[in-house]
Amino acid sequence: MVIYIFTAVISSWLVWLEEKIGNNKLKGLLLFLAVLIPAIVAGMRADIIGTDVRSYIEPLQYFANSSNKYSDFINYSGPLYNGEYLSRFEKGYVSLIYLCSRFDKSLFLTLFVCELIILGTLIGGLYKFNKKHHLSICLGLFIFLTLFYNLSFNLSRQCIAIFILFFGFNYLIDNSWIKYLITVIIAMLFHNSATIGVVFLVIYWFLYITKGKIKLKIQNIILSNNDLKVVFIALIGFIIIFTPSLVRSLFSSFSVLATYTNYIPETIDLSIRQLVVKLPFLAIILIEWKNMQNNPLRYFYLSIALIDIFLSQFSGQQSAIATVSDYGARISWYTSAFYIYSVPNALMSDTDRKRKSILVAGLVIFLIIYWYYFTVVLNYNETFPYVFSNSYFR
Repeated sequence: MVIYIFTAVISSWLVWLEEKIGNNKLKGLLLFLAVLIPAIVAGMRADIIGTDVRSYIEPLQYFANSSNKYSDFINYSGPLYNGEYLSRFEKGYVSLIYLCSRFDKSLFLTLFVCELIILGTLIGGLYKFNKKHHLSICLGLFIFLTLFYNLSFNLSRQCIAIFILFFGFNYLIDNSWIKYLITVIIAMLFHNSATIGVVFLVIYWFLYITKGKIKLKIQNIILSNNDLKVVFIALIGFIIIFTPSLVRSLFSSFSVLATYTNYIPETIDLSIRQLVVKLPFLAIILIEWKNMQNNPLRYFYLSIALIDIFLSQFSGQQSAIATVSDYGARISWYTSAFYIYSVPNALMSDTDRKRKSILVAGLVIFLIIYWYYFTVVLNYNETFPYVFSNSYFR
């Protein structure tokens, strides 16, 4: 546990320090070190740290090591030593492993580079976002370290895809549609589920590009056009949650969508744990709602937070953990990543320093409890206790 605490404290402190100084060269060095340290820790771990390491990363590495030609490697149609088929994995991911195997036959470089991509797109996305919408990069990194860092030791492919889309969000808010769609395609090279990036594009377009001046007055409450759009998005999500079999049937009717029926369970059981995990983020957005009245992204934040809660219920069980046969909860990680933007951005808009301090302190305490419970107590992703690879101590 010490190695995780050390990594989180040092990386967060480096980014906090970066936000306080004015020297651009030093700022760049601090950000580089903040990314490098957790990436090295990820790379030096043993193959038992992270469920999917032995499941597919190590078998792919071994096969890549034994392959002399890229064409033979990428076109191989047989099974790996553990029975998995290489064709099951996305071309971008396996190509990355092959490239790493040309320089290092051990797992270190592969694990290091995968984490470096995740952290690089995370910090790059936050830094780019901060130029137009002020936020605390330090708080954003801390949210990542408690929610996603250990997860990335397991769901390596999906986390790369998640944070490529995370970075691409900056193109979406700049209305650079082509650049954003390119990031979606790149993300899909690492995990097919990144097609959800198209859904984010549709939501953003629906909220901000479509025109309308409709208003609805209910007693003393006036709902604006954007308010009604959020209600409509929430209603669609509500319907999907309570009619999963209908959605499965709809998806199975189209060959391009049939693959994603595995993400939708036959029935939905209310997951209290998931609600406990998600509601604090939604609460902060709602508390800061009026303070964000000049921030148009607040409608997107609220929409994604509601969708995140709905998707989290796709776990189909009284748990916040998706089993091997149930991928429903995993898709919600794409929407959860937006908290890294929305929550620090919302808190930055608060002019009441006392309230802001209380909310930040409460959030940090909540995230620490979350990390301890899921990482240490439940050992979600099988990353505790941390073990260094034997190759470094021979």
